[in-house]
Amino acid sequence: MHLALQNAETINRLVEQGELLLKAFYVEHEKDPAGVETEFARGEVIGWRSTLHTLYRVYAEDIVNRVVARTQLTVPDGEVPSGAAHGF
Repeated sequence: MHLALQNAETINRLVEQGELLLKAFYVEHEKDPAGVETEFARGEVIGWRSTLHTLYRVYAEDIVNRVVARTQLTVPDGEVPSGAAHGF
């Protein structure tokens, strides 16, 4: 299953959702890097990424890379399927 074959509107929404989650993480991280809200926001990003891997497997990182390119932010470390790139 290649992303080009997927519904473009769905992919765009997933990218937008990733942008919002990643930006929210960095807002909280700036306030308190070790805070509860920061860890909650990290979990939201990691959950989003994990769901992408469940749905899109090897193509999930294409969506993640779009988010990283648009936000110029790295994805925080956390549990993701093996073979996925890590950041932060």
